[in-house]
Amino acid sequence: MLLRQLFAASIVTTAIAGCASAPATGSTPKPEAGRGVSGYPIVQRWIATLNPTQSYNSSATSTQRQNAYGRVELTVDPNTPTLTDVKLVVTVPAGLDVVGWGLSQGRCGSGNPPVLAPSAFPAIQISPSGRGSADAELPFVIPETGTYHVNVFRGTGTQLTNVITCGELRREN
Repeated sequence: MLLRQLFAASIVTTAIAGCASAPATGSTPKPEAGRGVSGYPIVQRWIATLNPTQSYNSSATSTQRQNAYGRVELTVDPNTPTLTDVKLVVTVPAGLDVVGWGLSQGRCGSGNPPVLAPSAFPAIQISPSGRGSADAELPFVIPETGTYHVNVFRGTGTQLTNVITCGELRREN
């Protein structure tokens, strides 16, 4: 009888030990890239305040500070990860009916070309009060590293000498 009880006890112990297994080391689930700890997608956002720049001309006269300013917000939604939604609001000096803009690598004043062709950045119509806005989707996503800025140009110009306001983008999360 004792042998039968020992045999039964060993079967029960083996069964219980088989059901309970030690957790594998390093198997802690990690959030997917682009997902927060709660499992919700992380929206990537960059913002910049557009500050007036100096106006340059070819003569040796002093420069003139432009009276142009605004704000820009770039957002990448995880549901459309290859597009960046741009919302830009700008106030410019009297006399301008349209302004151009562009997204470039580097800091304001670097003179780097835009990351896309100028035609990718729709012109901004300026109201009689001097305000204008753009709401566009760009087929470009800012990399995690590097510095980028947004230039607003006088008229349809695209050169550094045409920049009336500029803002350096910073990541916001």
